[in-house]
Amino acid sequence: MKKIAALLLLLTAVPAAAQGWVRYAQTDEANFYFDSLRTRKMGDTAFVWDLHDLKTADRDGQGKSYRSALYATEYQCRARKHRWLGVTRHVEPMGKGAAVAEEAGAGDWLETRPDSLAGQLFNHICE
Repeated sequence: MKKIAALLLLLTAVPAAAQGWVRYAQTDEANFYFDSLRTRKMGDTAFVWDLHDLKTADRDGQGKSYRSALYATEYQCRARKHRWLGVTRHVEPMGKGAAVAEEAGAGDWLETRPDSLAGQLFNHICE
């Protein structure tokens, strides 16, 4: 029950209002941030907002242009697994502006490899 309550709090908060973005990685295509103010860890489970801030606009499967994507992500720390709980894509950088697409529903659990972007976020969230 605690896990469900925390997930609801995490998912209902207004993403663009967050002031606690911490950059955890950078590539040629994007900067990657997590919201340090809304990260929640309960036992072995952690919930975090993961922001992918694109350097140039991209298009989703429907052809809509976006500059940032905000993922609600769940980690199982001991098992080193993660899954996405939902994503919103925004027209402006840093999760601002109108959401052009939203997807909800828990994805499959994925292995969190240490050399991946998810592994870099794992180091901040779980350890």
